[in-house]
Amino acid sequence: MLVVLVVAGFFAFIDGSSLGFALVYTGALLGLVALLWSWWSSRSVSLSRRPLAGSHTAGELFCERFTVSNRSALPISPVEVRDRSRITGYDPSRTVAVGPRQELAWDTSERLRRGRHRLGPTEVRLGDPFGLFPRRLQFPAQASVLVYPALHPIPDLGVSWSGNGVETGRGRGPRDLPPSASGIREHVPADGMNRIHWVSTARTGRLMSRTFESEDASDLLVVLDLRHRSSLGEGPESSLESAVSAAASIAHAALRQGQAVSLLASDRRLSRVPAGRGQAHERRLMEFLALAVADGQLSLEAALRMKLPAWRSPGQLVVVTSDYQGRWVEAVATCSEPGNRAVGVFVDAGSYQVRAQPTPVPAQWRLVLDLWVIRRGDDPARVETREGLAVV
Repeated sequence: MLVVLVVAGFFAFIDGSSLGFALVYTGALLGLVALLWSWWSSRSVSLSRRPLAGSHTAGELFCERFTVSNRSALPISPVEVRDRSRITGYDPSRTVAVGPRQELAWDTSERLRRGRHRLGPTEVRLGDPFGLFPRRLQFPAQASVLVYPALHPIPDLGVSWSGNGVETGRGRGPRDLPPSASGIREHVPADGMNRIHWVSTARTGRLMSRTFESEDASDLLVVLDLRHRSSLGEGPESSLESAVSAAASIAHAALRQGQAVSLLASDRRLSRVPAGRGQAHERRLMEFLALAVADGQLSLEAALRMKLPAWRSPGQLVVVTSDYQGRWVEAVATCSEPGNRAVGVFVDAGSYQVRAQPTPVPAQWRLVLDLWVIRRGDDPARVETREGLAVV
């Protein structure tokens, strides 16, 4: 258009052509209108994106609502909404036309991976009807979403799901709850009178009980192997995702039965989530597992020998690992309390390779552990137990 205006202006001033002057004046007026239209439209457009409320779990649909508002009396078309979130497999970008003083909304959905995902930034491209003055608007990230590990039904791991608040069985007498209170929850019939928090009870009008948190109070200790480069496979189809999902499913099942659950991970920091009960503690565990990465430097055997002796609770031990070497089994046998039979959840990393090579499980392991073997493509909801080995 600029070339046309220059040529028309040249001939208009050379020979005084009225057509040339008409083209120059029309083009200048058109450019001015387009510039003002583009400027006004950029000041009148707003964008919001909101994830639907609730918790999000890997494998489930994540839904998000986009809303574009036009506060001016001018139509804006087209409006290109481009997502810059860098979330693998998720592209909610769209091109729409927004009328005068109109608000346009649409929903997007995708199955997200485990982890924390930032929603944004978002780029909006718009301009005038003639396409002369395009503009780009940047909207910063407005929120982030935390996707928890996938939860599955688990087989009978031999864990005693007792929710009485005291530890019984296995040849021991009752073990009182530890004295360190960590939170408040609604009272259940299994709680003792000494657990009632009377101040909260008076404030809410309902019986409220204290929750406790201590390493010695754990009815179940879940050990998750996060050694560096121990995982095979890509994305959701990896041994790491299966291991994290198994640990989350076991902790979830135990907490639903009133167990006090603690978690030990052999990551770079040898992270530890102290024991606890209730929904608040479950959120704490799931948040940790949602962000878990395999960056540990110590072998599982070294981590167990370093941390397991400090776990003085007579509760159950569950180890989730892809380590096919047997030294960690020896560490479990050496460091566990006499009479406690641990549970091993073996995620067969060999089955997650491009050319699957399932790893045979040594028979000696079954002398020390109750085993649950997970291989790629297994359905955790279909379980049968055979010869002390839980096979999915």
